[in-house]
Amino acid sequence: MAQNADPVLTFCRNYAFTFLLLCYLFYMIIGAVIFMVLEQPEQNSLVAEVHELRVRFFENNQCVKESSLDHLLRKVLFAGKRGVTVKAGSEEYNFDFTSSLFFVITFLTTTGYGTTVPLSDEGRVFCMLYCVFGIPLTFLLLSCITHTLVPRLSHVPIHHLHIYWGLSHNKAALIYCGILAVCTATLFFLLPAVSLCLLEKDWSFLESFYFCFISLSTIGLGDYLPGQTHSRAARQALEFATSCYLVLGLVVLLAVMESFWQLQQVQALVHLFVGSTAATLKEEGRDELALSDWPGNHDIPTADIQFRPPISIISHHMSDSLTNPFVEDPCTPFTPQVASYEKTVRPSNTNPDPADQNN
Repeated sequence: MAQNADPVLTFCRNYAFTFLLLCYLFYMIIGAVIFMVLEQPEQNSLVAEVHELRVRFFENNQCVKESSLDHLLRKVLFAGKRGVTVKAGSEEYNFDFTSSLFFVITFLTTTGYGTTVPLSDEGRVFCMLYCVFGIPLTFLLLSCITHTLVPRLSHVPIHHLHIYWGLSHNKAALIYCGILAVCTATLFFLLPAVSLCLLEKDWSFLESFYFCFISLSTIGLGDYLPGQTHSRAARQALEFATSCYLVLGLVVLLAVMESFWQLQQVQALVHLFVGSTAATLKEEGRDELALSDWPGNHDIPTADIQFRPPISIISHHMSDSLTNPFVEDPCTPFTPQVASYEKTVRPSNTNPDPADQNN
């Protein structure tokens, strides 16, 4: 029975990545179909409502030309897509310092809500050049902060659970990652959603939670943005708070994801789909690194460098060296044991005693 299962397991391992790719394509198709089924009725209802309002407007205002109204609506929609609000006596500005700083943070973190965009050609050119250097710099900074936080955020607590609670390292890592996920969801999703629900009277809890998720996942659809119905000062304060929330939340999420990535179960799942090729390349890289770190390796010819033999060979030569300490181990490029043995055998006083010479 086991012999019959071996070909099946071999086939699954060889085509695991192909199966994963097909599953992902199928997942995208299923998502598109579900969105089409859910959103088309709402879209058709909204189109019918707008058409009905348009007909009623022309019935009540027969002096207005249809072409003039359509031209006005196109201009208003065009300005709205670029973050410009057209209101009588409006004091909303999208490119004061606070709004510009919020705009910079959103596209450097690749969130990009789309509510504020460059309006001039010079602004678009500067935006592209700014992103070319700014986005890699942002990723580098986030990566450095993440690698600094992970040992303190994950390794130390897991080691504490492993040593003082008597848990295995794998079980301690699973328990801690579960606790870390609950705390992260509470501090960066539930509590901010409750706060936004209280600040934005028109938002429900689901809409507030949706905004938090879309923001920290760097999707940034831009359909919801806090502060749009408040005064200018309140809007600037909310934009600054959202900027801080984005940066801090991304750092914490990256650290949490790195902690989950180090779980044995996750690594085993990745190894299942990647196969042994990546592991082989990684071991080869380690061997090269170990060879380059040998002391005095620059003085040794490349042809004389040998890999470390198996443990059985090492133990065999160790036993030979113990029985006959003058036998040189061929697996080691240096022979410090022989030198030390000769040093202990040779008398420490090289000058003989004159009394001994007379005798």
